[in-house]
Amino acid sequence: MNVEHIRHLFEYHFTLNRKFWHFCTENLKWKQMIEETDISVGSIRNLFVHIMSVDERWFSGFRKIPLPDHANPESFGKPEELRLRWDLVEADMRAFLDGITDSDLEKPFQDNMKFWHVLSHVVNHGTAHRAQIGTILRHFGLKPPPQDYIFFVMGRI
Repeated sequence: MNVEHIRHLFEYHFTLNRKFWHFCTENLKWKQMIEETDISVGSIRNLFVHIMSVDERWFSGFRKIPLPDHANPESFGKPEELRLRWDLVEADMRAFLDGITDSDLEKPFQDNMKFWHVLSHVVNHGTAHRAQIGTILRHFGLKPPPQDYIFFVMGRI
């Protein structure tokens, strides 16, 4: 595992988060995005907030700063409010990733986990929740964007 590989995986993560965000905001009304479902944390908005919030908490842990509370989806009454906050979280994540080295990836994080284990988990966590968003989109009669990693590598996303 090296830092270029991790940065590449996070470029995939950031790109797909934005792709799903744009797809949802272009094809759904905000009322649909906040509509409660029995999938995961309840709504598309809640899933986006969850992805953002968990990313922020993991990266706070990497930087050894106090963990922020989990973001409350109800705090985001409009898509612009969520997008603004998410852009800030992503910028912080990018700044952290720009500053790490290959040797940082091997550092212990907690228990038997190394930094690269947790960084890989963050990307995987986002993929799982975007798949749940895709399921909700299908309930609205929409075909979700593809999120296969290999399509990203091939330049199709």
